[in-house]
Amino acid sequence: MTNYLGVMIFLVIFLGLIVWTLSAVAADARRRGKSPLLVVLVAVFFFPLGLILWLLFRPKPMDGGNRGFRLNDHRVQ
Repeated sequence: MTNYLGVMIFLVIFLGLIVWTLSAVAADARRRGKSPLLVVLVAVFFFPLGLILWLLFRPKPMDGGNRGFRLNDHRVQ
């Protein structure tokens, strides 16, 4: 009984991480002006190569680029 519960907890956490990762990839694709469905399908069916290729060759964001971290954006006034 204990092993069954441990396996179920592992599967729930594992599936949650998969859903979370795919939603992050879809949001990133949408922000970059690409089809989220197409990018997620490529990332899933050609995993891990599809995900690595998306991370390496993804286009620049539509909002003008990555500003990076700026301390002034996070200071308490």
